[in-house]
Amino acid sequence: MIWQPVNLTTACPANSPLTACSPFGFIYLNLLVQLFGDSFDNKIQRHYPSIELGDNNDDYDFIVVGAGSAGCVVANRLSENPTWKVLLLEAGPEQPDVTLVPGLSTVLASSNIAWSYTTEPNGKSCLAYPGGRCSIGSGKTMGGSSSINSMVYIRGNRADYDGWAALGNEGWSYNDVLPFFKKSENNKNIEDLDKRYHGVAGEQYVSRFTYIDEPSLMMTKAFIERGLPLTDPNGPHQEGVSQSQVIAYLGERVSTNTAFIQPIRYRRKNLTVKVNSEALKILIDKNKRAHGLIYSYNGQIFTAFAKKEVIVSAGSLHSPKLLMLSGIGPKDHLEQLGIPVVQDLAVGENLHDHVTFSGVAIALSNKTATTVSEIEILKAAQDYAEMKTKRGPLSGHGSSSTVAFIKSDPNLIAPDVAYHCRDIYDWKEFFDDPLTAGRLQIFPKSFYNAVTPRIGHTSPNSRGILLLNSSNPYGPPLIYPNYFGDESDLIPIVKGMRFLLSLENTEAFRSTGSYFVREPMPACKDYVWGTDDYHVCLAKSYTSTTYHYVGTCKMGPKWDRKAVVDNKLRVYGVSGLRVIDASIMPFIVRGNTNAPSIMIGERGVDFVVKYWQQYSKY
Repeated sequence: MIWQPVNLTTACPANSPLTACSPFGFIYLNLLVQLFGDSFDNKIQRHYPSIELGDNNDDYDFIVVGAGSAGCVVANRLSENPTWKVLLLEAGPEQPDVTLVPGLSTVLASSNIAWSYTTEPNGKSCLAYPGGRCSIGSGKTMGGSSSINSMVYIRGNRADYDGWAALGNEGWSYNDVLPFFKKSENNKNIEDLDKRYHGVAGEQYVSRFTYIDEPSLMMTKAFIERGLPLTDPNGPHQEGVSQSQVIAYLGERVSTNTAFIQPIRYRRKNLTVKVNSEALKILIDKNKRAHGLIYSYNGQIFTAFAKKEVIVSAGSLHSPKLLMLSGIGPKDHLEQLGIPVVQDLAVGENLHDHVTFSGVAIALSNKTATTVSEIEILKAAQDYAEMKTKRGPLSGHGSSSTVAFIKSDPNLIAPDVAYHCRDIYDWKEFFDDPLTAGRLQIFPKSFYNAVTPRIGHTSPNSRGILLLNSSNPYGPPLIYPNYFGDESDLIPIVKGMRFLLSLENTEAFRSTGSYFVREPMPACKDYVWGTDDYHVCLAKSYTSTTYHYVGTCKMGPKWDRKAVVDNKLRVYGVSGLRVIDASIMPFIVRGNTNAPSIMIGERGVDFVVKYWQQYSKY
């Protein structure tokens, strides 16, 4: 089996009353492993043992590091040229079947297909967690985070990309990037949307969930009652509420691996894909040109060479790590670790994220809650596995379908507050032990008795840094997101909470008997529930990432001292090397980061292809 879920034996506290830690939790996870623990690619390789898996030579034209949201796009577009040999490396295993089930997304982040790290404390966030450290991580499998995330497809605001261009990044305005969003997109709800903003011929399926439950509709209706329009957040008007579109189709997740790599992997002989292969160092010659890579596979060390370029698409946590291990980064930091400095750049700086928090719960009445018996949960998993056409509760995503954006100040040019809903299997268990319950969300999102809206500030001012660990530079990096380091980031959150609490007065809530649970969270019991001070306490105590970290290999003009790559994503001072992923964002978009990462893959590889096509003419 490819997939290994969280080990409840070690993860559960002794004598824990949580259902996840009961014998049923063990039975449930074991069933998931049996039903969904294998992978599509492993089945192909077993069924066709003689299938060509790629070139085993060491020489390639391009090496792409990371088969995530951007890397899969890059590898696909480069290998369209049959004369170019492309190597795609992924540190994790094949994408397991469990990732395809929308309702099981919560069980993925704590499993073996995710990098599981903790943040470093700053005294202003994560205060309820041991050592002031929050969980943080990303996808570690084919498809990267697009294989384990919540699938929401929201690009951000026009002002984001125009803002990037205004900083000196020519070619990245909204009008410049829109064609690259559309190029990848295969939108299956286009009849409801403006075709000026959406594509229908790309590889990446985008649609609404086929199964939308009553609590999600309730949340959408409540936001509409409070004055928000029903809108397409990827169209001309982001402010409003929507039943969000997602990277799914016909009841299944469509990761970038599913969309861009699986259809070509065994057909294009010039594409080699190697899983469980972690990049350790970029080879850079005396002329400061990247010409290859050292990587590990099953404890052995291998070398691959690139005639044209090495492209790093390992994400905002691992792209900077690889650059620094290769001697590209802050001079003082590298010298302290004894790493020879190739190029002094602000790698790892400018780290930021859409910070959010937990602790607010909307209890659902018995007639609205979607809870079922333990036997019915097991049956739902079994039924989904046996369906040819995927439908039913596990083909949806609970209340996460509802996404809303508002302005905390009407004078802002774009929304700065986002609402993403999540679900709580049992809110009484959650309030009894919020840290363990939050860490062990193993049951399907489809079955729950409470909604927990998450508020995020979409334009944070706080900036952190990522560093190599001096005790083991090749191990987990030191991640300092510095949440609420700039306390002005709390202002939109407080205002957003005031708006959120007003939903309780809507007919949508009253007609279903839904209400806010007025039980203070343990770390904030000294504050009056529902006050601004209480919400500040929640934000600082029960801080949580949205997994939207960006900025650690910042794109910017040469005069920008924090810039790592130029507007064509070339690393300053080192030829033959680019970074193409969310780490290049100068500042974060006002939306989710998966769709922009796919676009960055398209935009970035277009620069590569055009350069080498032009070069080949001479």
